[in-house]
Amino acid sequence: MKKQIAQQDEKKIKVSTLVYGFLILVIFILGVGGVLAYGTRSEIGSKIAAKIAVVAPFPAAIVDWRHIVYIRDVEDNMATIERFYQSQDFAKEGLRIDFTTENGKKRLRIKEREIMDKMVEDKIVEILAKQKDVIVSSADVDNVVDKKLNEFGTTEDVKSDLLKSYGWSIADFKQHVVLPGLYMEKLMQKVAVESEKDNTKAKNKITEAQKQLENGKDFAEVVRSYSEGSSKDKDGELGWAKKDQVLPELQEALFGNDGLKKNAIIESSIGFHIMEIESRKKEENEDVLQLRQIFVAKNTFTDWLQSQKKQMRVMVPLSDFTWNAQDAKVDFRDSAMRIFETQERAKAQGDASITF
Repeated sequence: MKKQIAQQDEKKIKVSTLVYGFLILVIFILGVGGVLAYGTRSEIGSKIAAKIAVVAPFPAAIVDWRHIVYIRDVEDNMATIERFYQSQDFAKEGLRIDFTTENGKKRLRIKEREIMDKMVEDKIVEILAKQKDVIVSSADVDNVVDKKLNEFGTTEDVKSDLLKSYGWSIADFKQHVVLPGLYMEKLMQKVAVESEKDNTKAKNKITEAQKQLENGKDFAEVVRSYSEGSSKDKDGELGWAKKDQVLPELQEALFGNDGLKKNAIIESSIGFHIMEIESRKKEENEDVLQLRQIFVAKNTFTDWLQSQKKQMRVMVPLSDFTWNAQDAKVDFRDSAMRIFETQERAKAQGDASITF
């Protein structure tokens, strides 16, 4: 009897030893993965961390304390980006792309920063949408996908293109593109309705500017009293512009056959304008106008979203990235990389890895 009890106790010890050993191994692997993910900047360390992150839920960013962007999802999106560039023939468009050079690897890091920034923004938009009782159902997602399928060809054609270019299934397309897009669209509509009242102040301001002009006040003087934006410092001067260089809402009024009505208020997506054409000329048989304006800005969705992002608590524990609270974006910790990105964007013409 004692022997049986001893044997049972021995088995329990062996099982518990195995369990403890397994747990210690898991903790060790997670610990190594955490050190590599958050504490190293070496290329080899990053690769090892990425492999461990496939099965371990390491956070790349934490939004509002409980909404997490996982490293493995960032890595999946990075693989999608690389696959896309490899599947396209940019040479035909006169564009070059090479991620194997030292600068190319840095450009790939820029892509990673952009992806993380977009993923964090998607989380924030979803949080804000739910706060405003915005609901996106699976039926909404399916309806968008059905429209896209009808627009771009047969289901099989779209599936084939998604797999070839991105390595995605239709389900991946729904998750990564359609769902975030719908949350953004519905939130934008909700905010537009709510902000209509806020734009009353802007409408009243531009109307008062119009009255001043009609009473004979000098245009530049009205600009200084009522206008907003960078053109105010130049007495409203915008310089010379072609049709495709102005906002779509202004094109017909400025370049249409009916001509610009004096002191007319024109509403655009960004605000209210009173435009004046100072001079005209032709360049290659195309009208070019010398313009000045009085401008009063609307409360745009972009401005609203940016202000909300600045108020959101975001943590980025990775070694290479941080949350720039002032600009409300994911940024490089390394100032040299920030400078490199600025310089690359300034000379981005002809390089698909930056412009796309």
